[in-house]
Amino acid sequence: MYGRYVEALLNEASSSNDRRLQWIKDETTGLSPTGDSAVEIELRSGKRLLADRVVMAVGNFPPANPLAGLHTGKVSRYCRDPWSAEAFEGVENLKTILLIGSGLTSVDLAIQLRAHRFRGTIHVLSRRGLLPRWHKAVDAGPPFWNESSPKNTRGLLRLVREQVRQGQEQGVEWQSVFDSLRPLVGQIWQSLPPQERRRFLRHVRPYWEVHRHRAATEIARIIENELARRRLQLHAGRITDYQEKDHKVNVTYLARHTGEEHRLSVDRVINCTGPETDCRRLQDPLITSLLVRGLARPDPLFLGLDVSSHGALIDRDGAVSRRLYAVGPLRKGDLWESTAVPEIRQQVSKLVEHLVTGSLDERSAHHSSESRLRAENLIATNA
Repeated sequence: MYGRYVEALLNEASSSNDRRLQWIKDETTGLSPTGDSAVEIELRSGKRLLADRVVMAVGNFPPANPLAGLHTGKVSRYCRDPWSAEAFEGVENLKTILLIGSGLTSVDLAIQLRAHRFRGTIHVLSRRGLLPRWHKAVDAGPPFWNESSPKNTRGLLRLVREQVRQGQEQGVEWQSVFDSLRPLVGQIWQSLPPQERRRFLRHVRPYWEVHRHRAATEIARIIENELARRRLQLHAGRITDYQEKDHKVNVTYLARHTGEEHRLSVDRVINCTGPETDCRRLQDPLITSLLVRGLARPDPLFLGLDVSSHGALIDRDGAVSRRLYAVGPLRKGDLWESTAVPEIRQQVSKLVEHLVTGSLDERSAHHSSESRLRAENLIATNA
């Protein structure tokens, strides 16, 4: 519904007589800086555009393939894209479905499968077997992190747990503690040394995700009911083998806590592991082109692209671009939380201010009436 709302606003703006906004429905396949401080934009249709500045707002990429290197032979009962039509095709005739991943995507798929009249058993398998916690409408607590707080993962974890404990003694929900951190996540992340960021990703990330990205109360109740009735079964472990045989899929995994080998025999497997963030693994022509031409590089943790504090791309040699920028998930390595609307809205606001101010300063410095933006609001999407 929110997507339709935003699309309606964009349709209204682009259909007005004000031609400052041009909405071009095409796919960007490459970017090439030119000698006159402009950027040439290559489109799938063969057309080319020029702009003084380009902002990459490409959103999330498709999920990674958790079965890479595991299966042999044909793969016809595996859906790599959880939102494709084939994920729900004919589900009313199936008895068992396996969802790989147990985050919000998996929760959404479980709800959608029931809406598509799937009446069988849903298996959910992830490394730790953690489902999103419940969301509650509570006020954010007072900020408790500051510049003198610990700059390491262990210390931060201890700090948050202590705040939750104190809150419980005062009748304050733990959600309030996490919500108080939300405006500060970027600062906290940037305060951590690289090795601590890696430690967070390796040890704490799954627990942060299920507490920070929570399920709506109504949805959580449905999932709890499904679990209680065994219509949904949760498994924790690492997939070691995938084989399709006799109209079935046999998935073998090692249980997390026991190390024992288990096998699930299901009718369909759907990948719900969430968006890929390592741009080296993407099959996206735009990102591939940027990397090959040296106009961008991955961030050190491979969570997105390396960017400056304003979102400017950093090239292969470490130079900060004055023409290419990014907002949204591509900035995850720099900001960590960079997928939800409130955070992206702030990014856009700050970037717009930077672009407008920078453009004005540039015009003044060059005393040129011709250095205006060729496309003040050029939106290039890969949709």
